[in-house]
Amino acid sequence: MRLSNLVNIGPRLEELLVSAGIEDAAALHELGAAKAAFKVYQTHPDSAIRLTALEGALRGTRWHNISADEKVQLEAEYNELCSL
Repeated sequence: MRLSNLVNIGPRLEELLVSAGIEDAAALHELGAAKAAFKVYQTHPDSAIRLTALEGALRGTRWHNISADEKVQLEAEYNELCSL
């Protein structure tokens, strides 16, 4: 399935994901939101990527439906990857 078929993922985010080696929905699901965002950061450090958009895409829901606690957990996971 194309990434842009997932909720929250438009053409620009799909382009960033594909250029980071995440070419389809299966690859995104395998990595998870934090690792996918980190891969995009590694290839495009100037691009802002929303963890909640990726997590929502994985869940099939709009990003604003993700709870504040889950957003904090996602940020912590992403920040841990960035500090490695």
